[in-house]
Amino acid sequence: MPPSEKNERLLIVDDTPQNLQVLGTILRQQGYKLNVAQNGRQALEVANKNPPDLILLDVMMPEMDGFEACRHLKEDPRTRDIPIIFLTAKTGSEDIVQGFELGGVDYVGKPFNPAELLKRVQTHLELKAAREQIQGLATKLSHYLPPPVYDSLFSGERDARIESRRRPLTIFFTDIVKFTPRSERMEPAELTTWLNTYLNDMAQICAQHGGTLDKFMGDGIMGFFGDPQTKGAPEDALSCVRMALAMCQRAAELEVPIRVGIASGECTVGNFGSETQMSYTIIGRQVNLTARLESNSEPGRVLVSEGTYELIKGQVECQPRGPILVKGIEHEINTFWVERLKS
Repeated sequence: MPPSEKNERLLIVDDTPQNLQVLGTILRQQGYKLNVAQNGRQALEVANKNPPDLILLDVMMPEMDGFEACRHLKEDPRTRDIPIIFLTAKTGSEDIVQGFELGGVDYVGKPFNPAELLKRVQTHLELKAAREQIQGLATKLSHYLPPPVYDSLFSGERDARIESRRRPLTIFFTDIVKFTPRSERMEPAELTTWLNTYLNDMAQICAQHGGTLDKFMGDGIMGFFGDPQTKGAPEDALSCVRMALAMCQRAAELEVPIRVGIASGECTVGNFGSETQMSYTIIGRQVNLTARLESNSEPGRVLVSEGTYELIKGQVECQPRGPILVKGIEHEINTFWVERLKS
């Protein structure tokens, strides 16, 4: 019976026609799709034109040998993740070490055992498929985490366990003015498109300025500066104000009136929740204060606390708004309108 056809495509690189014929016969009998090249330079051309799932690469070839071809393949973003198995009669220990140092995943000497070679090919194709599956899942997961948090988790800087710490942060809240009556006039599909366009633009602005977007709350956005990455309290506060002004400008272009409140101070930040599900967020007095500042702000304006003002006053023009009483805080809070960045 003919072999069942596989989805994987292999590239065989060898300057000896008989070797290509033997390898081709063995691999075709297993159902693999094949491309061939007779030297390293041809291998680069074929791999760039039609990237294979795996490359079987000889070393001793004219024009460009296998080691040089491997070096070029690993330097090119289009081909660097393709697993390369060196298949060669050049089997000195220094050669084997060099092959692995250049990025080869395996090294097989000639003459080879067909059954062993096929098993190695299968193993590295399975490993490649597993890596791609993990990368796909990681990409999906990244949409549920703020980019700084995602980066710190996958770099190993942070761990996914329940823990918290005290940090000086600058927090921001935004929301759309008169969102409810506006949303009630829209059809569900129209509302979804309109709101997600606005939220996407705001999220991009937050990321561009180095902020951590904590959560979306309907039309509202909460985020902060100072963790998991910080440039120091004054610079974090300044970055937050710059972001808020950019958000107001973009919202005005979208004809979406928004209010922004910003406060700075010590907060508890970390992972809160259960062993099976947790959320990276912040808690503390400053969070409540920021929400109250946002509700006391005005369309198209940014209202900041005195703590934030003290951090930014050298680089941002502000005007006193006056003290306000907010729920949950016994004494009056001095507040300031952000006018513009100083030149």
